[in-house]
Amino acid sequence: MRVQLHGRFALAVDGQGVEHLLPGRRARLLVAVLALSNRTAVERSTLIDVLWSPARPGDGAAGTFAALLSKVRTALAPGEIRGRRTLQLVLPPGSIIDAVVAQGALHAAEAAAAREDWPRAWTESLSALFVTQRGLLGDFEDPWSEERREEAAHQHRRVLRCYAEACLHLGPGERAGAERSARTLIALDPLAETGYRLLMRAHLAQDDRAAALAVYERMRCALRDQLGALPSQAAQELHAELLG
Repeated sequence: MRVQLHGRFALAVDGQGVEHLLPGRRARLLVAVLALSNRTAVERSTLIDVLWSPARPGDGAAGTFAALLSKVRTALAPGEIRGRRTLQLVLPPGSIIDAVVAQGALHAAEAAAAREDWPRAWTESLSALFVTQRGLLGDFEDPWSEERREEAAHQHRRVLRCYAEACLHLGPGERAGAERSARTLIALDPLAETGYRLLMRAHLAQDDRAAALAVYERMRCALRDQLGALPSQAAQELHAELLG
C-alpha cells in the first residue's frame, strides 16, 4: 500500500488508487492522522476531537465515528486499523507513507552532514526534497492539518538547508542546486539569515563576489528595516571574507 499525504491525498493498493472508497473528508482525515502517527496508537477520543474540529463533538459523535471507522476499515484492506479505545494503522510489509519516508530521509541526511559525509547527505536530502516540496495535507482545512502543515514547512526548510550545504561541498556540478535551494529558503523566510548565507557562499564558489556582496546588502537591509537588527557575527565574518 502507499499513502500520499504531501500534495493531493492518495491511497493506493498494488498501484491502484482506492481513496475514492473512503466515505468523505473525515474518513480521509482519519487515515491521515493515523498515518502520521507513525505506528503509534491514537486515543479514540482524540481522533473524534480532530475529525469534528473546529466544532465540538456532539452527543452522537461517538456513534457516527464508530460507523465511519467500520467503513474505513473495509476500504483500507489489506491494511488494518487495530484496537478499540486506542487505534493504530497497520499496513502490509513494503508499504510506503510518503511523509514518514521523508522524515527518515531528513534524519539520515542531517546525520550524514554531521559526519561530513556529503554524498550521503546529498542523496538523502534530495530524497526528502522530492516529497517535502509538495505541501502537506493540501486537501484539508482544519486546525489539526494546519498545525501539521506548519511542522512540515519547518521540515522542508531543514531539507533545503541540508541539500544546499551538501551541494556546496560536492563541487561545481552541484552549485546550481545550492543556489536554487538558497533562493527558495529566502523566499520562504526572508528574515532568516540561513538562505542568504548559503546564497552568498554559492556565489563565492562561482567567484562572483559582486553577487555575493549584493545578497549581503539585501539581507542587511531586510534585517534592519523589518527587525531593527544587524547581521549575525557569522554573516559579518562571511562579508569580511568577501571584501578580501
